[in-house]
Amino acid sequence: MVLLGVVALSGCLNQPGDTARIELVSSSTAKGYRLDYYRNRAYPCAVSGYQTFVVLTKLGTDPAATRPMWVKMHGGGIGYFNAAGTAVPSERWMHEESLASLMGSFDTGLMASVLGGAEEFRAVIVSMCSHDLYAGANTPDRNNPNLTPEGSPRTTNGLLATKAAVQFATGAFPTDDVFLQGGSAGSAGAIHVAWSMQLQGIAPAGVVADAGVINLGYEQGQIDQGLPCARPAEAAEVLPSRFHPDIASPANQPHLLVADGRLTVPMLHTWSQQDPNVCGGTMMACPLPDGSSPAMMSADCAHEPLRAAIDGQGPSSRSLNLRLCVDDPAKPAPCDKHVVANNAALRNTEPGIPAEYLPVMHDWVRARLADD
Repeated sequence: MVLLGVVALSGCLNQPGDTARIELVSSSTAKGYRLDYYRNRAYPCAVSGYQTFVVLTKLGTDPAATRPMWVKMHGGGIGYFNAAGTAVPSERWMHEESLASLMGSFDTGLMASVLGGAEEFRAVIVSMCSHDLYAGANTPDRNNPNLTPEGSPRTTNGLLATKAAVQFATGAFPTDDVFLQGGSAGSAGAIHVAWSMQLQGIAPAGVVADAGVINLGYEQGQIDQGLPCARPAEAAEVLPSRFHPDIASPANQPHLLVADGRLTVPMLHTWSQQDPNVCGGTMMACPLPDGSSPAMMSADCAHEPLRAAIDGQGPSSRSLNLRLCVDDPAKPAPCDKHVVANNAALRNTEPGIPAEYLPVMHDWVRARLADD
């Protein structure tokens, strides 16, 4: 993510989400779960409708029993409005998300494994209809020509809407531990949502950050070296204005939060080493926090500062790096799966990590459940 512009001020990062305007839209059953689908009228989408979420409870389980909660944050990149008021790259993630759309994020990988475990996890799947990397907090949305039904400017609010969904679900059901799982944009979002929840006093028990992380050095390196993943100048200017300023600040990049102990939530940080969404195996001079620029594959460069920060915590760390080689059979390069935790059928070929890597992830979740 390029976050190089000037950002407007907004509320404190520890601000709770607004749950007062959440309304039940429908209840149904599918996949062995009761699905309660909600709309939060406190948080409008970028173009139309409102932020939504679905709460999943396994059929036949006791709703009064204390259970852990799994929060799924889907991907979809990031968007903005250009000077002409046109959505870039499109309006795809700027409208209210239906129940069917949200349930499309119920994957056959880690989420299915966790929810099928003896712990009887409940789950929440949240929307991202501000298309803001889950980083807005009633933040002014530059160039957005759309108004709310009340005639007010639409703001970005992915951060607050996600926290509101978590607060609502954990208030409705006795909950002991909350985990955030994000893929791609949801991965980057899960990290700063976890930080915001920690500051609010409701820190999650763990974060699974899969194939997405904010790394400004990497982004600037792509621009300076004229590489394929360089974002255009307009995006570099407008994108940070859609984020809470504390999230947009270079001083609060994830690797810095981890390295200096400001983010203490345990993290499973994973990626496949030729992920095409960050230009895969393209070689680059990778700008690192220590000022060096070693030659490195682009995908590894994107994740290197956070990898190093986690490794720097030593053997007692509750966090884990998983650098995998997982191949997407639909794409030509090796090790080119974007988001590795969503498919139980794929295998890892990176030495030192089991071919069936999802059990490694699930074991990490179980270890975090045992932390307290």
